[in-house]
Amino acid sequence: MTTVAIAGTALTDLTARRLARPDAWYGPSGMKVTGGAVAAHIQAAASLMERENWDPQFYASGSGRNLYYALQHTSDDGLGDGDTHRVAETVLGAVLESATGASFVDYEAWNHHATRTLDDVLRACQAAAAVAREHGPGPLGDRPQVEPGQDR
Repeated sequence: MTTVAIAGTALTDLTARRLARPDAWYGPSGMKVTGGAVAAHIQAAASLMERENWDPQFYASGSGRNLYYALQHTSDDGLGDGDTHRVAETVLGAVLESATGASFVDYEAWNHHATRTLDDVLRACQAAAAVAREHGPGPLGDRPQVEPGQDR
């Protein structure tokens, strides 16, 4: 099986440059989200996959047990929302582009590759959460920022 090495400062810096576009941190609602909120969403999705052993080796793409659905379930469970979900997809794509050297990586297609393992997916999520936390926007403006899972 092929694994993807996802670690190191060079990867984080390259990914941060890929995410430097002003629109990278806006969700479909038009609201800017914090790096912390995106990191929490990605971590919750990874925890779900790990807890339920959603290994791509065992589940087909239409099974509902993959990274896309883990991100969706996280939104449905109130541990994120549509905005953090969309930005999480952007961050995951940027991390995978940096890790593979490809100019574009669709994280869903990457997840479904025949050689992908749960460990690969969890490492990608860990790296994406770290990038979001380190390089994403901090608290926004003078209004209180609500992180996923907190009461509004």
